[in-house]
Amino acid sequence: MTVLKFYLVQDGIDYDPRLLNFNPKRRMYLEGYWQSESYFKDIEETIRQDLQIKPPVDVVNLEMSKQIITKNAVAVHVRFFDEPNNSQGNNAGGDYYYRAIAKMEKHIPNAHYFVFSDRPEAACGRIPVSDERITLVNHNQGDAMAYADLWLMKQCQHFIIANSTFSWWGAWLSENKEKTIIAPGFEKREGKMSWGFSGLLPQDWIKC
Repeated sequence: MTVLKFYLVQDGIDYDPRLLNFNPKRRMYLEGYWQSESYFKDIEETIRQDLQIKPPVDVVNLEMSKQIITKNAVAVHVRFFDEPNNSQGNNAGGDYYYRAIAKMEKHIPNAHYFVFSDRPEAACGRIPVSDERITLVNHNQGDAMAYADLWLMKQCQHFIIANSTFSWWGAWLSENKEKTIIAPGFEKREGKMSWGFSGLLPQDWIKC
């Protein structure tokens, strides 16, 4: 027996409102990036229920979670697509984090910054606050533990995200109704990553 599969392939990466008016007549597979809350804003609570992260059970992560919930915690994600000293590649520029911290300090002057990164030591050099206001989250190593970092990130009250869907989801899934989210404001459509396209950032997120 031949099984036919029907696909709807995304045209480009920008938010495409035509999808909301599409009425499939049979089972349909969606293929594409679809990185915009505009596609699912009307079922937001369902998405939040479906994407609940199972908490880790190890002592280190549970202790880190206790630290986060007792502070006015800001999750800072620094993603390195290229070497840290590569200023022409796909990394968000170091000046982005200086500007983002300056903005966050105006909104949350007593913040404590929890730094998440694939290159933790290099990341800390981009955060212009005193050491006692920074906690480096570097104990979850490898892909198998990435969910634990996302879970910890979600516990934070506010966010400075990278040009990365990992921290995009960490910030979006946060249940804090008063959260401040700062995101890179540049556009990039070629290279190792795509960023800044139409519909990517919710309207209440701050571009920097």
